[in-house]
Amino acid sequence: MKTRTTRNSGSSLIIVLSVLATLMVIVAVAAEYTNNVGRNVQRSGTLQSAVAVGDSCLEMLFANWRSICSAPGVVNLAQTTGAFSGIPLPTAAQLNLPNSATFAKAGTNFDPNVDEYYPNYTISNYKVVAVDPEWQTLASASTAPKPALGQLTGAISSVDPTTAVVYNYIASADVTLPALGPNGRVVAKVRRVFQKQQLSPWNFAIFFLDPLEIHPGPNFVVTGWVHTNSDLYTGHSTLSFADKVTYSSDWFVDFMPGETTHAGETPAAPSYLSNLPPARDQALQPFGLDSTSIFSTADTNPNNDSYRELIEQAVAGNTDPLAGQRYYDQAAIKVLIDGTGASATAKIYKADGTEVKNSSSDPYDKKLYTAIASALNATTGSTTTLPTASIQDNREAASVRLVDLDIGRIVNSLNASSGSSNYIDSSLWNGIVYIADRSATSSVHRGIRVKNGAILPTTGLTVASANPVYIQGNYNTGTGTIPSNATSNNDPTIPQAASYKRKPASVVADAVNILSNSWNDANAESGDPLSARVATNTTVNTAIIAGNVPSSAVGGDGRYSGGAENFPRFLEDWSGIKFTYYGSMVQLYKSQQAIGKWGSANVYGAPTRQWYFDTNFRTSPPPGSIMLYSYIKGKWSTL
Repeated sequence: MKTRTTRNSGSSLIIVLSVLATLMVIVAVAAEYTNNVGRNVQRSGTLQSAVAVGDSCLEMLFANWRSICSAPGVVNLAQTTGAFSGIPLPTAAQLNLPNSATFAKAGTNFDPNVDEYYPNYTISNYKVVAVDPEWQTLASASTAPKPALGQLTGAISSVDPTTAVVYNYIASADVTLPALGPNGRVVAKVRRVFQKQQLSPWNFAIFFLDPLEIHPGPNFVVTGWVHTNSDLYTGHSTLSFADKVTYSSDWFVDFMPGETTHAGETPAAPSYLSNLPPARDQALQPFGLDSTSIFSTADTNPNNDSYRELIEQAVAGNTDPLAGQRYYDQAAIKVLIDGTGASATAKIYKADGTEVKNSSSDPYDKKLYTAIASALNATTGSTTTLPTASIQDNREAASVRLVDLDIGRIVNSLNASSGSSNYIDSSLWNGIVYIADRSATSSVHRGIRVKNGAILPTTGLTVASANPVYIQGNYNTGTGTIPSNATSNNDPTIPQAASYKRKPASVVADAVNILSNSWNDANAESGDPLSARVATNTTVNTAIIAGNVPSSAVGGDGRYSGGAENFPRFLEDWSGIKFTYYGSMVQLYKSQQAIGKWGSANVYGAPTRQWYFDTNFRTSPPPGSIMLYSYIKGKWSTL
């Protein structure tokens, strides 16, 4: 039987060709997909690069904006959009991009919503504009931004320099980079809100520029905000925070390395609100810039003594970074003291620097002189001769010559009739008295004692000095029964007599010492034991700016600064005695005259501390302007 063989070669060829065609389609589709993915990846990567370039532009804008806003002399003003018109454009080298004739173009419109994008420029719409508190457009490039303050209205000139405010600005940069795709480019339009915040240091119960140590023995509750621009050290469980606590560097439940006072103790964490643990926050900068930026020790300018310049006179003929900000500059009354030994003389000046004398032709100048000379217990004539006292300050291990300033006599002169010989006219008074003994040296100890200060002027009082200040007796409490001073039925939340309203007050000095109501100079002589200086219950209601003596660094003598619990210094035996304090404590510099180490023998016995933050300062700060500034990068967005 024959078998017929069927040939399928033609059909197989068709099948092979079909398969090949299908594979070619698949390969083409895969290639196109791969190409699209590659283009998308390239565009995505380029877009990320464009956003990164935009962020770099915002960083450069921020640095320039911050520099302009914090320039000496204008730091407390709200800068307009026009102030930023001179910000230099970024260069290709700065951004590591190819250079071209159309690399960068500034935005010129004061409205952040106006589209000033230019596709032919790598960087366009490069600008900072001022906006209102809701980040909306202002009337013009010369319109100052209104502060974000809720109910505050009116022209910017009406804002008190001690008012806490926030000014808002919007920075923009549009970045165009070449990329695969229909337009041959990608665009990233980045925006960021810049905020300049102005805040009084009197919003804080404790503010330290330098490391802050708080190591109380007995239970100690801190009411009010606490902040340090450096490290925070808390080593005792007896410490409690009743409000927010922030630090700019780090927080250690420990003792500062180098100090040996607490050697062998086991550190323990403080108590704090469960929803408000200590947290890191940015540094708050007096006058807008850190001290290394506004004070240069690399030149011959003597006006570079850190923030202690606040309590010093400027040296004429040199650039002064704190011109107008010093308490000497702000004071309505300036008393400058000289003299050797127990002999002291004073010159008295009014706000404009004019010396007032017993022989002044202007009757109000002469009356001002008489009033202040009376407050100094001075003998008047061709020279103003002052009585002085000498006390032994065992922390300084030295005798200190004191000049007394009687606040009660200043109050009497402010309340006197215009016909009185010691009348202080209101036009010559702003609540700030600067008094300094210029004869102090490293071995010659001088101080100012503030006495009879139970009642302060109605508008408040600031006493500033380059010397240590000694506050003697109840201060800003009124007279009569003070519940916080009572030996029974004690109520530390009422630190003044019933008929008296606390006045906004501050003492600004190299250091601040507290002398109780029972202080007696005769018991503070060389060799007198601590038992001769027994304190009695005393209340002081005032803010304090002062220096401290820092703890020893590693390898040093092991000294402890005394911590914030000893920021106001003591010279008596306060054991079992109440020291009631309402105020705000601010450390901006290191002491240069009162440099005795904490912890020496025969200096003081610790009081029962009844300390409270005076919340009145948030609305009624003490006389004088000193502000903390921060420059914040706010909301970030892309269009």
